[in-house]
Amino acid sequence: MAVNIRFFQRQGLSAPVAVTSGTIDSFASTVVQAVLLGVLLVFSESSLALELPFPSGGSRTLLWIVAVLVLASAAALVAIRRLRDTIVTNVRRWWPDVRSALNGLRASNKLLLLVLGSLATEVLFAAALGLFTRSLGYDISLAELLVINMSVSLLGSLVPVPGNIGVAEFGLTIGLVSAGMTDESALAAVLLYRIATFYLPPLWGFFALLWLQRNRYL
Repeated sequence: MAVNIRFFQRQGLSAPVAVTSGTIDSFASTVVQAVLLGVLLVFSESSLALELPFPSGGSRTLLWIVAVLVLASAAALVAIRRLRDTIVTNVRRWWPDVRSALNGLRASNKLLLLVLGSLATEVLFAAALGLFTRSLGYDISLAELLVINMSVSLLGSLVPVPGNIGVAEFGLTIGLVSAGMTDESALAAVLLYRIATFYLPPLWGFFALLWLQRNRYL
C-alpha cells in the first residue's frame, strides 16, 4: 500500500487522495475475497475446514485482549487533547480531497474495473495453486482452491506477520489436506506455489523497483 500511495503522489495526487486511493484498492480486494468466499460456501460443495489452534486460554482471552487495546486507544484519544485536536484538524483539512476521491467510484466503469481486477487476481492465484496440485496427481476444483486460498488470505490479514510467512504455508497445507491430498503432497504443492508466487518475484521486483525510482515513479 505504501508503494502504491507513493506512486500516486508522484503522479501529482495530493497526500490525502493518494492515501484514499491506496486504501480503496486494499479494501476492495478484501471485500471481494469475503463476498466471493461467502458465495462459494453457500452455493458450491466446497467447505471451510481450517481447524487452526488458538493460543492457550482460548478465543475468549484473545477477544478480551483486543477489547482492552481498543478501549485503551479510545481512552488515550479522549484524554490527550493535543492528539485529539491534531486528528480533528487533519480530518477537516483532508476531508474535501478524500470525498472527491470517493466520489470517483460513482462512475460505474471504475467500480467495475476495481471489482473485476480483484476477482481476476483471486482466480489467477487459485489457478496457480491448482497447477501445482495437478502436477502432483491431484485434481482439485477451482471452487475449492478459491475457498482455500481466500480463507488463508483473509486469515493472514488478521495476523501481524510480514508476507504471511509461515501462516500462509500452514493454512494452505491444512486446506489442501482437507481437500483430499496427503500431508506430504500438500506441503510440496504449497512450497512450490509460495516459491513461485512470493519468494521468487522479489528477484525481478528489485530491478523493477530500481527502474521506478530512477524514473521518479516512486
